[in-house]
Amino acid sequence: MTHNLPEKLEEKIESLCEQGCSQVHQIINEARKGDKIEALEEFNGSEIKQIIDELSKIMSVYDE
Repeated sequence: MTHNLPEKLEEKIESLCEQGCSQVHQIINEARKGDKIEALEEFNGSEIKQIIDELSKIMSVYDE
């Protein structure tokens, strides 16, 4: 994981990843559609983008 993210973002990313691949894919898909993501409602727009970008990078490893 990238270590230049604020700690609260890294913690959220780790907790989302612990929920499993299908949950992470669902969050990524909702974000791409512009849907409100309940699990990320405590974060602002730029923080959500950072989280989604990082989750996408993580999932790309599994999708190869």
